[in-house]
Amino acid sequence: MMINMTKHPTQKSANAGNNRPSSAFGFSLLELIITIVILGFSSLVLIPFFNAITRSPDPMIRQRAISLGQGLMDEILAKKWDENTPLGGGAIATSESTRGLAIPASAIGAEGGETRIDYDDVDDYHNLTETNDFRDQNNTLFILNGYGRTAKIEYIASNATPITTTAPTGALTAASATDSKRIVVTVTAPNQEQFSFVSVVCNF
Repeated sequence: MMINMTKHPTQKSANAGNNRPSSAFGFSLLELIITIVILGFSSLVLIPFFNAITRSPDPMIRQRAISLGQGLMDEILAKKWDENTPLGGGAIATSESTRGLAIPASAIGAEGGETRIDYDDVDDYHNLTETNDFRDQNNTLFILNGYGRTAKIEYIASNATPITTTAPTGALTAASATDSKRIVVTVTAPNQEQFSFVSVVCNF
């Protein structure tokens, strides 16, 4: 009895197809380690970046705060320089100069009996404080919960440098009136971030 030991051609080709190096089936240990190291370095760079994004103020919050501050500043700047400033403008006497009218400048602050709708000069807004409930220059009420804004007005020396410092110290009395008033509007957002707006108006 004779046995045929000849291999079938298709069997040979099938076995040959599995004769591939092991590296062709996946990552080697070295490649995996290198990948982990690269990802580790990348995370050191990206994590602080994402933290900064998550902690940054909401753009809508900032936009509302800026609008609140700029709106009040524009309203104040539209008023005359002093209670005694003549209609249409014109300088009045101060401790810095007598070039204007003999009528002296008044003390900082609203005159007796004046309310927000009656404010007619810059320093009437001194110590104005609003929280959650706000009014525009038409005395229209609007609500922005979590926000607050204040206004501070002081006499400062005309050569004060920079104008945002407290030296020389701001003055409030008529006797210490100068030719310049500094206006500082401060807005506090719900996240407690503060925005300051500063202007100086002069006696002319």
